[in-house]
Amino acid sequence: MVIQRWQSVFLLIGAIAMGLFAFLGTVCIGVTDGMVCWHSLDCIPLFILNCATALVAFIDIFLFNNLKMQKRVAMIAAFMSLVSLALTVAAVMSLDQVVEAGTVAWRWTIGLPVVAVIFFIWANRRMRADERLLKSYDRIR
Repeated sequence: MVIQRWQSVFLLIGAIAMGLFAFLGTVCIGVTDGMVCWHSLDCIPLFILNCATALVAFIDIFLFNNLKMQKRVAMIAAFMSLVSLALTVAAVMSLDQVVEAGTVAWRWTIGLPVVAVIFFIWANRRMRADERLLKSYDRIR
C-alpha cells in the first residue's frame, strides 16, 4: 500500500504563499508626492499573524502520523489565512493616506492568502482520501 503525500506538497505551497504575503508589499497608495507601498511589516500584529500562519502550515507537514490532527491544523491554517486577508484589507482601508488620496493600487500579492486557502483545502481533501484508503485496506484485512 502506497499513500501519496500530495498534502505535504499542498501544505508547503500554502506555507510559502503566506510567507511571501508576510514579506512582500501588498498595496501601493497614490499620494501627492508619489506612490507609497504598504506591507504587513508596517503593522506588526498582522506580520506576526502572517508568519504564524506560514509556520503552522509548515509544522502541519510533519504531523503525518496523526491524520486527524493534521486535517484540523490545515483547516486552522486556512482560517488564519482568511483572517489575515480580512485584517489586511481593513488595515489598508483605515490608513489616513487612503482616506485623503482615495487611490489604491492593489498588488498581485493580495491574492496570496486566497491561494494559500485553496491549497490548504486541497491538502485537507487529500488527507480525507488517504483516510478512506486506509479504511478500505483495514476492511480487506
